[in-house]
Amino acid sequence: MNEFINEEEQRHIDKLKAFENMYDFMRFVDPVKKRIINFTGDEIKISSDRCFDTWEKGKVCNNCVSIRAYNDNQTYVKIEYSTKRVYMVTAMPIELNDRNIVLEIMKDATKSIVIENVVSNSVVEIQTLIDQLNAIALRDALTEGYNRRFINERLPIDILDAVMNEKNLTLIMCDLDRFKNINDNYGHLAGDNVIKRFNKIIEFCLRKNDDWVARFGGEEFIVCLKNTDIEKASQVAERIRKTLEEECFLFSGEIIRVTASFGVASLNEVKVPSLEGLIDCADKKLYLAKHSGRNRVEK
Repeated sequence: MNEFINEEEQRHIDKLKAFENMYDFMRFVDPVKKRIINFTGDEIKISSDRCFDTWEKGKVCNNCVSIRAYNDNQTYVKIEYSTKRVYMVTAMPIELNDRNIVLEIMKDATKSIVIENVVSNSVVEIQTLIDQLNAIALRDALTEGYNRRFINERLPIDILDAVMNEKNLTLIMCDLDRFKNINDNYGHLAGDNVIKRFNKIIEFCLRKNDDWVARFGGEEFIVCLKNTDIEKASQVAERIRKTLEEECFLFSGEIIRVTASFGVASLNEVKVPSLEGLIDCADKKLYLAKHSGRNRVEK
């Protein structure tokens, strides 16, 4: 897609480029499409190059500060690495041509004193440390699974991929039934134990490397099933529901029985594909499941 740059936008770009000598390199990216944006003459061109190819890992970054900057309209910083170099990456949201994009500016930090002191200048240790730090940002402290931030960063990418490649994408909203009663009757430690086990049950019922689950908040979870229609997704939800229903939770000598309700929504049901629209659709199905007796799947 090509767009023309007006004079005001060109002045804005020139001001930003004036800072190039302060950094090792800078670039403009579309963090949703994961594409680099080039300015050629008086045109804006979307490159076929993917922004994450810079890091030579062959996959989307787990801790993408650019999508976070884009979503929150705030500047974020992280450390990232390629095969032999380590960079401090600053992601800054900007608006050009009535289009929200992100400016990424990068500074080589491979030989910085801070990194040398922390990991003794070992490339392997540097990469391991960075991976651990990036993973922590997307992990829920209780379940150790993915958190709400992961949903906000990953779901828009999966939606775009489904739309562009004409694939199915289905979301399952899961919510434990009468969870307050568990906390009231057995204590919050018992409730925490149930939430952690529920997350593991969901993970067990999913396809590895294709589907994912993340804690949406409290006792609610969101499951994303790629290239899956609503019928198959409903079967997955039913498998999770039945597995949970048959599980015996033992806490301090007490046996706790737990159930959950599920709302299943397909991207095809949403008029305008978006994170908010798909989650809202799944949430309404979950509401129906709750008000139809709980411990059931609604699609």
